[in-house]
Amino acid sequence: MNNYSKPDIINEKGGYYFKTIDNINLFIYDYQPIENYTSTIFFISGITGINHDAEKDIIELLSNKKNRIVVIHPRGTAFSEGKRGDISDIKLFINDYREIIMKDTDYLTNKHPIFLYGHSMSTSVLMAVAIDLKNIDGAILINPPYLQKAAKGMSPTFGQYIKYASYMLFAKHKPIVNMAGNPSLIENESDRQESEQRLNDTLLVKYFSMYYMNETRKLLNSMIDYAKKADFPLLLIYGLKDPIVDKKGCDLIFENWKNPDKTYCIIENSSHGKSTVLEAKNIILEWIEE
Repeated sequence: MNNYSKPDIINEKGGYYFKTIDNINLFIYDYQPIENYTSTIFFISGITGINHDAEKDIIELLSNKKNRIVVIHPRGTAFSEGKRGDISDIKLFINDYREIIMKDTDYLTNKHPIFLYGHSMSTSVLMAVAIDLKNIDGAILINPPYLQKAAKGMSPTFGQYIKYASYMLFAKHKPIVNMAGNPSLIENESDRQESEQRLNDTLLVKYFSMYYMNETRKLLNSMIDYAKKADFPLLLIYGLKDPIVDKKGCDLIFENWKNPDKTYCIIENSSHGKSTVLEAKNIILEWIEE
């Protein structure tokens, strides 16, 4: 149950390192399709991290050849420094995003509108990050998992729950939980293919400590509290065939969102993964422009 080590970067075009306040080097991929871009969209990732090459289709979709897309590799993942699968304090993970965004030129100058984009578990990170930011023009939440269903290939077995409980008591900082699940049991074909791709991706983190999992659960449980304080526009998109996320949770987030400028779109034939984003392409781009 070992995670991959931090890989070396070889001529990564469009990328650079940002040194955090506690001297951790975080990798940032900054995609600027044109010099005079229209908006800046920060691509928020969850604790498993992100491979921006594997997400190039979504990056190019959001960019639409005119928006700047900033993809941050969270600490302990991908090209960034930090321990894989564990962290001393979850606040460090959240503060990294805040620090990078608040020091960004577009955020400081209000030269371009600033949007935050999150998909699945990263939506909880997005909401925790955004709550202390002022110059935010909108948030895009895709299948936010405030309430979840029992899903084949993703939900732990009874035996695993017992095992995880013992680690929480005696070794809570040892990476033990397999976040990748068992892709072969996922029924939706596109979701299964995405999960298999992520399973073999050396940039992503697979095993997490019980401390990390417990703190992530707290983030998910706080989503309604964050929604009540979120005073910026919202675009919430839910794939109606999502086997993981319960629509009732999305309903609650939308109902409790503080800012009255909010839009809720349900995509009937999409599942949990990229299919929801691809089906909602026009909705997302039109909302950003408006």
